[in-house]
Amino acid sequence: MAARSLPFSPLIAARPQKEFEMPTAGPFGAAVKRVEDPRFLVGQTSFVEGMVLPNMLSVAFLRSPYAHAKIRSIDVSKALALPGVVRVLTGEEAIKRCKPIRVEWKESKFEVDFKPCDYPAIAVERTRHVGEIVAAVVAENRYLAEDGVELIEVEWEPLPAVVDPEKALEKGGTLVHEEWGDNVMLHSHIRGGDVEGAFRQADVVVKGRFAMNRHCAAPMEGRAVVANYDAAQNGMTVWTSTQMPHMVRTKIAEALDYPEHRIRVIGPDVGGGFGLKCHIFPEELALSLLTLDVKRPLKWVEDRRENLYGSYHAKDDICYAELAVKNDGTILGLKTKFIGDVGAYTSYPWTPSFEPLQAAMAVPGPYKIHHVHCEALAVATNKTTSSVYRGVGLPAAQYTMEHILDLAAAKIGMDPAEIRRKNIMKSSDFPVTSVTGLYYDSATPLESLDMALEMIKYPEFRKEQEAARKQGKYLGIGISAMIEMTTFGFEYWRAAGLKSVTGYDSAHLRVDPNGGVTLTVGTFNHGQGHPTAYAQLVADGIGCKIEDVTFIQGDTQMTPYGWGTWGSRSAVAGGGAVIKASEKIREKMFRVAANLMEVSAQDLELKDGKVQVKGVPGKSMTIREVAQATVYTADVPDDDEPGLEASYYYKAPTPYANSTHIAVVEVDPETGYTKILRYVVTEDCGRMINPMIVDGQIAGGVAQGIGQAMFEHHQFDESGQILTTSLMDYLIPSCADVPPMQFGHLETPCPISVGGIKGMGEGGAVAPPPAIANAIADALAPLAGWKPIGRLPMSPEVVRRQIA
Repeated sequence: MAARSLPFSPLIAARPQKEFEMPTAGPFGAAVKRVEDPRFLVGQTSFVEGMVLPNMLSVAFLRSPYAHAKIRSIDVSKALALPGVVRVLTGEEAIKRCKPIRVEWKESKFEVDFKPCDYPAIAVERTRHVGEIVAAVVAENRYLAEDGVELIEVEWEPLPAVVDPEKALEKGGTLVHEEWGDNVMLHSHIRGGDVEGAFRQADVVVKGRFAMNRHCAAPMEGRAVVANYDAAQNGMTVWTSTQMPHMVRTKIAEALDYPEHRIRVIGPDVGGGFGLKCHIFPEELALSLLTLDVKRPLKWVEDRRENLYGSYHAKDDICYAELAVKNDGTILGLKTKFIGDVGAYTSYPWTPSFEPLQAAMAVPGPYKIHHVHCEALAVATNKTTSSVYRGVGLPAAQYTMEHILDLAAAKIGMDPAEIRRKNIMKSSDFPVTSVTGLYYDSATPLESLDMALEMIKYPEFRKEQEAARKQGKYLGIGISAMIEMTTFGFEYWRAAGLKSVTGYDSAHLRVDPNGGVTLTVGTFNHGQGHPTAYAQLVADGIGCKIEDVTFIQGDTQMTPYGWGTWGSRSAVAGGGAVIKASEKIREKMFRVAANLMEVSAQDLELKDGKVQVKGVPGKSMTIREVAQATVYTADVPDDDEPGLEASYYYKAPTPYANSTHIAVVEVDPETGYTKILRYVVTEDCGRMINPMIVDGQIAGGVAQGIGQAMFEHHQFDESGQILTTSLMDYLIPSCADVPPMQFGHLETPCPISVGGIKGMGEGGAVAPPPAIANAIADALAPLAGWKPIGRLPMSPEVVRRQIA
């Protein structure tokens, strides 16, 4: 297949108009404790798993024991004969009434070669990975449903499975989707400058192959769905553990050909998402279809085994890289090839092919690199579908760039900090369009690096390291500097041409006659702190108290259409909508107050919760008085409507945040055991709404990044059987594995977003693996020279091999 050159669309590189930036009166930027935490701490929560409805039935799924097999026949008669079993649904029946999950990617300015595929809610004729749904059983309780699953008889014809993405690229092998003719879901080349010329001028060329580890979000709460058909309303309500309630409603309607306005989707409390729960899943479609059949509420709760082998995996990439440098450390050119193992199917709305494509786009990072050739391949295998999880392509790009940069430094005898300082961009270099076509609005990479080096006391550490080596202790230090695309705004998705997602979000604000404020939003908080941060923005914008704001989300019947929470977007897209809605409210408050006090609106100011005449504190109206005037007596200007409420749909931009992570480790060369002693993060995410929440997001992200770096790994045998189906086999970090952290902040207001805000929710999970890898390689350098670590996770066995 011919892959085309990818000169990125000007829609990405073009600088949007500068947005109005609201003045701040205090709450914006304050380290306010999260208002939503107390009820979680005392157990006053509402998760799908805890829901009980009258006459509720339970659903269990028969899942494929084979990675690749034909379904010759399926007999459900014994299951149906079991007392308490109400319904059994197979793929042959479901496909007639439920369209498969499918993503079409056409007319993209990205010029990528992409092949779509169908992902049925229940498998039809063939299964393509272990854990794929083969049948659904509805019964009076979960025990009977599981018993019914055991009674279903399937005649299987096992087929050869392909589990290695590089073997999957070979001709003549097993095809996951025969209609494709190969196993390539996506292929793209990104070229910039004269890379071959740059390599000819190089003094040194270093090469590496880096295998990222397939892992998963593993949230504390797995996925769960309750679906209930209500005859009185002639519609259904679906409660689901999701990050995107409106998208789920739309896809249920499309799949079942059912009126969308008769579907209500509610996202209650969610116990962790991290990207996993921003998809439409087969289980949501299956329960929606089944509740229409049985006319009773249905419930399914994912167990941990299902979560580990049935929910989407992520970040399974193989990265080949070559870096050309001069002897003085100047980077001349970069070649990379990212092979993403995306598993058996596409995922909606993103497609898993964004993983290697994002890696290829992002790999130059914050460095001044002018000549590149970056290839991206998304390859299907007979493994669980791999899709988005905190970072989406950035961890592979970050590991590749940062680790090969340390390799180059070792080759030319240069300090890792100095090679970065020589090549990294500084604040005055922005705005700039990267060699891969991404528009960097503003950032402070050099300043962030210098702050981190100062915080870690880099020169002092090098002396401490030398003294420790003389005592037989092996300490190491590793740096990871990054620039992070956030929000994935409106123009980004328009350029991508992916019709399944867009980049706006929404807010509706209403001031009640008593002065209380109700805020409904299209984003979806599940740990990010929106009830607090958004209330700060409202309080800042209209002068109310934070505690006066009532926050509503996640109910498609009550909230404006929005795109949920993912991709470091909510502070920018949702926060921008909140700010602009607040601006509308404030302007109307000024008009109403000016009319009642017989002054000009230009002579008013918002101070101490009142609209007052500038310089005349005694002439004022409280928010409550203004609201009552608009509602009770309709004392508003002739061209204004009664009431005090406003909506805003914000077409968000795509700002870039940046950070530097530095890890200090101690390695035991005899056992390979690595202990992280210190960890420093400096972050620039524009204006911070709430620094305390920002620090919490960084800390949680670093913990997940440590998981990728040192613990988590989904493994499969040659037949495609998954070997990690419990938390005894699939290791995640404990509190004891997370080191003390120090945070430093720079605040460069974003010039293209409302309020100067940038996102930052994913970056904490992206930078740790190369920081830790570089530190381990640095620690072991006296024993075997500086050697790159070519695979993750860096278990004791892998570390021990570095000096074997």
